[in-house]
Amino acid sequence: MQKSTFKSILLLGSHAHLYSKDLEEATSVHVHSFRFVKRNPFEVDQPHQFLLNDTSIDFNGKYSLEDLSFAISVVMNHHNAFEDCLVLGDPTELFFQAFCFAKNNQNPHLIRQEVQFEQRTSKDAYLFIYPNGMVAHNIRKEISNLVYLLKKHNRNTFLIRNTNIETGQILQNMLKEATVSFDLNILGVNGIEQIISSETQFTS
Repeated sequence: MQKSTFKSILLLGSHAHLYSKDLEEATSVHVHSFRFVKRNPFEVDQPHQFLLNDTSIDFNGKYSLEDLSFAISVVMNHHNAFEDCLVLGDPTELFFQAFCFAKNNQNPHLIRQEVQFEQRTSKDAYLFIYPNGMVAHNIRKEISNLVYLLKKHNRNTFLIRNTNIETGQILQNMLKEATVSFDLNILGVNGIEQIISSETQFTS
């Protein structure tokens, strides 16, 4: 079994950003935040923004899977915050889906084809936060495509299910176990379920 490390935690999207304070206080691993900020409709010629920590990046494209994925792939080439991450986000957010396609060099229109671009062994892992309510039921096809993508590229993927324990506390429990060493394939934190295994061991 290959032993690897993740360099940082990436809070991806608006939902995940809500847990930034909880995670920054719970771990010594660097926590990055990356999200989409919609432009102010009352401001003339103001573009949408990507917000990477405190850095604003203009986004002039459409809020679509293709445009977001392409723009994110460009941003990735200029920042090292996206290397070997534990990626935390809501799979119902289009921004999260676009990131996954960009990170794995996958064209969203060619998802059912063979892996198009061979890349170095990635040490990323993905942790899904599901939304409350019926949103997830309304986009089952999109989530199915996302899971297929991550399985195709052998990415460790986990799901935080709704439990009596709050999501923030589940994340803190996971990071406490991660501070020493843990095998993601047998991660025994209450509230976290593994949905894809790459059989790779991680340490922080």
